[in-house]
Amino acid sequence: MGNIDFSRLEALVKKTGKSKTWLCQCLGRSPYYLRDVKKVGTRVRDEDVEILAKELGTTPEYLMGISSEEKPLVVPFTRREIDDLYDGLNEQGQAELCRYGEYLISRDDMKAQERKPRIDYIRHYRTAAAAGYAAPIEGEDFELIPKNMNTPVGADFCIDIAGDSMEPYIKNGSRVYVQRDMSLKDLDVGIFFLDGDVYCKQFCIDYRGNVCLLSANPKREDANIYIDRESGRNLICFGRVLLPHRLPMPVYD
Repeated sequence: MGNIDFSRLEALVKKTGKSKTWLCQCLGRSPYYLRDVKKVGTRVRDEDVEILAKELGTTPEYLMGISSEEKPLVVPFTRREIDDLYDGLNEQGQAELCRYGEYLISRDDMKAQERKPRIDYIRHYRTAAAAGYAAPIEGEDFELIPKNMNTPVGADFCIDIAGDSMEPYIKNGSRVYVQRDMSLKDLDVGIFFLDGDVYCKQFCIDYRGNVCLLSANPKREDANIYIDRESGRNLICFGRVLLPHRLPMPVYD
């Protein structure tokens, strides 16, 4: 999975003359896909980033804001084509080709550089989320940080937690990793947007469709949030927090 630097994408769209509608078609998506991705910060699949980069004549790394190199390195022949070229020469031609290859490899400016391992990145939203109170996860208030051994498989973004209402399982100041577009089951932990704030809470819904966002901390029942289905309040779930195990139903003091 990857993320798009939209300032670069829009500059390349203008430079190449290829419309966003055309790019969406290349991805097999709706004409408004890229607009919606930019608006809500949805993560883009790696294969889609590669398609966009190819159509715009650039590299996935440049399109994601990781590299400053806009143009991809063009290699005129594949290894198979070089093998075919060698096989198509007689013995004298093969000797000349090898001799020229030895000359090139003797030059420092022609030697292959040791390839650096590919680094995968993940969005880290800078505004702490709420086991308390925070601003919404929207817009461009994020940074790309390298994934590491602590990054769970399937994580789409990470965010820091402010507040103690999810302790002892999620501590104040800790970082949680979130998978978008996940259907929550009762007691799953999610990241929610409600009334201008972002919350990290356990999800619970009753048979009538009323939602309760629960605090895991047995001392913080006061931080629970109840949303009546008839209230008209707009609750948005940004995804499920990836935890090593499911949390139990809170029992309050």
